[in-house]
Amino acid sequence: MKESVRKSIKRKEILISLRRLYNFLMEVLLLTLGSYLVSLGINLFLLPHKMSTGGASGIATILYYTFNIPMSVTILVLNLPLFLISILKLGKNFTIKTIYSTVVLSLFLEIFKYNNILTTEVADLQISCIFGGIVSGIGLSLIFRTGASSGGSDLLAQIIYKFTKFQSLSQILLVIESAIIFSTIVVFKDLNIGLYSIIAMFISTKMIDLFFEGVNSTKVATIITSKGDAVVIAILRELKRGATITNSIGAHTGNANTKIDCVISRQQISKLKNIIRENDSDALMYIVNANEAIGNGFKSIE
Repeated sequence: MKESVRKSIKRKEILISLRRLYNFLMEVLLLTLGSYLVSLGINLFLLPHKMSTGGASGIATILYYTFNIPMSVTILVLNLPLFLISILKLGKNFTIKTIYSTVVLSLFLEIFKYNNILTTEVADLQISCIFGGIVSGIGLSLIFRTGASSGGSDLLAQIIYKFTKFQSLSQILLVIESAIIFSTIVVFKDLNIGLYSIIAMFISTKMIDLFFEGVNSTKVATIITSKGDAVVIAILRELKRGATITNSIGAHTGNANTKIDCVISRQQISKLKNIIRENDSDALMYIVNANEAIGNGFKSIE
């Protein structure tokens, strides 16, 4: 009897280890593929026309054409101080994945620079604007799926969000990206470049909505777990969100469980999945779209 219990525990431990390995490999794959697509969008479509979708790549584009500084160098240098702040305030796991995606992005930018096929210029400005936004947006969505950031303005926005009273991460991003694109217009003295950059940024954002966040930005997560206290504490501490707790009984098993309902933003989906994975990998969770969230932490009641 004891031997069978030990074997059962051993099998469960092996399954958990395999699941963690699978999750790790999938995150590495998504981060690598996402960084590849972002660098492809920059090199093939945006950079040849001095366009950007804002962020560190926007500043890197300005410095590349003004002082001939490689984009990869600028992106790494700009992110170094942000990495130090991030690891202290946003967590080790998030920062390590963000560092990985930023370094891989910089490597791909350098590799593509010496590859004739992938540096062939697309002459049409409008096509470059559209496909640059599409490709880079898909790449960013893959990075965001892992709960990481691409660095640059995304990382800076999350740091500002952490220390200020801004209730919307998108508002912070909008201010940063607008300032960078305005700088592009001033430096290159070309309004068309700035306008096309705005269109590329808009398309990139919509692709993120489509491939990562879905149509709606607000989500309602329902979790059925046997470890309700641990999950709720993690939600309160890491997501800074409230939750509604209901005692429930499984119809099939008859086991007592805790049902947790939580309204979250689309940016918090990956972090919530990590919370569930770490505290109760056997929990059931489903996430649905909400047309609108009004109240504390979301849109104010007018």
